[in-house]
Amino acid sequence: MTGTLTEATQESAVLELHKKFLEDAGSAHPALAPLRESAIRRFELLKFPHKKHEMYSFVNTQGLAGTAFKLAQPSPIDAEFIQSRIYPQSKNSVLVFVDGFYQESLSDLSGLGSSLKIQRLSAAMADSKIKQYLLDTLEAENDVFAALNSAFLSDGIVLDVAAKSQFEMPLQIIYLSNGATSGPVTSYPRLLVQLGALAELKVIVNYIGAGDDYFVNGVQDFLVGEGAGVTFSQFQCDTPHSWHFSKTRVQLQRDSRFISTNACSGSRLARLHYEIHLKEEGAELELNSASVLVEDDQAHNFVRIHHEAPHCTSRQRFKNVINDRGRSSVDGTVIVNRGAQLTNADQLLNNLMLSDDARADSKPNLMIFADDVKCTHGVTVGQINEDQMFYLNTRGLSAEISKTLLTTSFVESVLQSIPFPDLLKDVNRVLLKKLEARRA
Repeated sequence: MTGTLTEATQESAVLELHKKFLEDAGSAHPALAPLRESAIRRFELLKFPHKKHEMYSFVNTQGLAGTAFKLAQPSPIDAEFIQSRIYPQSKNSVLVFVDGFYQESLSDLSGLGSSLKIQRLSAAMADSKIKQYLLDTLEAENDVFAALNSAFLSDGIVLDVAAKSQFEMPLQIIYLSNGATSGPVTSYPRLLVQLGALAELKVIVNYIGAGDDYFVNGVQDFLVGEGAGVTFSQFQCDTPHSWHFSKTRVQLQRDSRFISTNACSGSRLARLHYEIHLKEEGAELELNSASVLVEDDQAHNFVRIHHEAPHCTSRQRFKNVINDRGRSSVDGTVIVNRGAQLTNADQLLNNLMLSDDARADSKPNLMIFADDVKCTHGVTVGQINEDQMFYLNTRGLSAEISKTLLTTSFVESVLQSIPFPDLLKDVNRVLLKKLEARRA
């Protein structure tokens, strides 16, 4: 009974915060009212996840749900810090969000020309197709935290990429969280990207923190048109004492592609949710991810891949290195719908444990409702190979250096597939440094 009362109290606190949010900012963008109303109703239906919730089997959200967050407010911005995080190859192709708010003065899309159009989500709601898509996704939303993103939506950004457009430089999207000194704050950045037929877009997403005690809860949608392609990399690099939840939704039309390589540094609690629909024939998905977790870092991945049409391909590869008291999980399901014949789906989850207190949970799953498919999955959980250690030791390398080489090579097999040199350098600086620190 106590647990039930506690959960009810937590949900009541959210409803009170939402009421205050509407009083303070709800009239600013009345076009967003249908989303906010639908989302808070969805929250009331879904409620915060309990310990046996299917989507949160390996994630304890009680501490997060029980924290009295305030909504992040626009605050002074360190423009010099932002500039230091913009990669040279994207200096004229960057979007900046600070504490959930789009910063036009710090953003620059001039390098992408007129083939990419940007507008506020509040203005884009005038487009009936966009409005209906967002309402439909809310109606089907099964993740309570993604629903909260829409419930507390102050505004967002919509990017439209014209058909047949191609860009040499990648679009960098920076989500910066400052935190607050007066107590924990939460922010809700929102992005929707639409690609016309045969368009190509390269995207780098950086989640970074300049303070502590914040909860960033982001949602981003990619609607990829016929024959179009997205090359995508995301680096979750929040501060250790923060919470990070993000959901990435992708819809792939005929012969379209979403090729993704992501890196994760973890935090107090980080959860990355991928929901990808291969809706028409010939669609292709590649989802690679690597994480390095030390001390009390946590990083959890929840993945649902929906094969809804014949002749589609999906490949997943996750590699996690966990040390100290770190916790990692990958809960991944591939659903092959009836009629999605000649589906090709592979999933491989590898975990390298470096301490007795580390924990890695893996839950691969296949749900197949078609009879002519090729689907495989595999999981490994292990420690450093003693034979490999012995081989390096006999060639004069110390135990510490040998361990660093083996752990680095394990995770680099994924990281090296990041196609953006500036990002790869940044990822190596953070993640591989965490492995090197273990030498002390």
